[in-house]
Amino acid sequence: MKTLALRRPLMVWMLAALLAGCGGEGDERGHGAGGEAEVATGPHGGRLLTDGDFALELAIFERGVPPELRAWASADERPIAPGDVELTVELRRFGGRSERVAFAPAGEFLRGDRTIEEPHSFDVTAVARHAGREHRFAFAAYENRVEVAPEAAADSGISVATAGPAAIREEIVLHGRVEPDGDRTAHVTPRFPGIAVEARKKLGDAVAKDEVVAIVESDQSLRPYEVRSRIAGTAIEKSVVPGEYVGNDAPIYVVSDLSRVWVDLQAHRRDFERLRVGQPVVVESAEGAPVEARLSYLAPLGAPDSQSLLARAVADAADGRLRPGLFVSARVTVRELEAPVAVRTEALQRMRDRDVVFRAQGDTYEAQPVEIGASDADWTEIRAGLAAGDAYVATGSFVLKADAGKAGASHDH
Repeated sequence: MKTLALRRPLMVWMLAALLAGCGGEGDERGHGAGGEAEVATGPHGGRLLTDGDFALELAIFERGVPPELRAWASADERPIAPGDVELTVELRRFGGRSERVAFAPAGEFLRGDRTIEEPHSFDVTAVARHAGREHRFAFAAYENRVEVAPEAAADSGISVATAGPAAIREEIVLHGRVEPDGDRTAHVTPRFPGIAVEARKKLGDAVAKDEVVAIVESDQSLRPYEVRSRIAGTAIEKSVVPGEYVGNDAPIYVVSDLSRVWVDLQAHRRDFERLRVGQPVVVESAEGAPVEARLSYLAPLGAPDSQSLLARAVADAADGRLRPGLFVSARVTVRELEAPVAVRTEALQRMRDRDVVFRAQGDTYEAQPVEIGASDADWTEIRAGLAAGDAYVATGSFVLKADAGKAGASHDH
């Protein structure tokens, strides 16, 4: 895996270097700075913006309250009464969505009129009016944003998809063993007892329908007769050798059509009531891709020794991925949910104890906190944070997470 090269350092500042103040006064900051340029801070720990003798300090405050913007204004280093300043701030987020924050006096500071949702990453425009003058400030405050050249993204396995509806399966995992299909298995038994003259098949040999598999000399007539298989398949058991006495009460060959097999799974008691005949089953195979099947049988009685229930699926095994005798695990879908917005499960990452998905716009990517719902091996429901139609990184997001960490941003709460 190649290390991503940032085209330019987009994670220049964290919003709280810019708008630190999460903890309130002085150096208590809920957002930490991690960038390449020095950011001037004011006495309340927020970002200090100056225009001549006018100064504006902006901070995100979130101690005991939802995150909100607070501001303090001064002229010639003397505080200006909050009621004497008219202030608006526009936050332009990744993807182009803008939020306009209006401010009103609240004691010794100005308070924004809306909660500042995560991520705290945007381009900021602040307009302050005081004593007949307008002061305009614009700056970037990015958090966990990375820009990657297209060649580097391709080499790193980064691919982009669109969030949208998906069927999410609620699954339980069962373990069991592959067995020959009893409905396609024949026990080849001589009609009359006698001496085996020929045994024409070895274990694993292919057998055609009505093919002669043995010759037996009858004890009654002392004449040889043919023993045939009534089905086509594979010889999976053999209990005869030439010259040996054979009876008519035990098979000398077992022939099974191994193009279809039983997958016998053991279900725990807690899962009994959730299983139904016809439910989809995905059988994991070490020999290749998983095999899809459906439950065909649920045993009416449990096993006394293991206190489990037999749940059987009939699976196609013509390609040899499922061989009788091998242990397997299987995922049984017990419920299916239609999620309005979902992403590939592998797209999710954990950052600062939050689930995030990296949104994508051109060559730029940004971590977006999300609220997740139901999930399976393929898809995860997104309840908040992404909308249908949003572009996100479906594969390779772990590379962006690592690169974001190397860029030095932090955001502590």
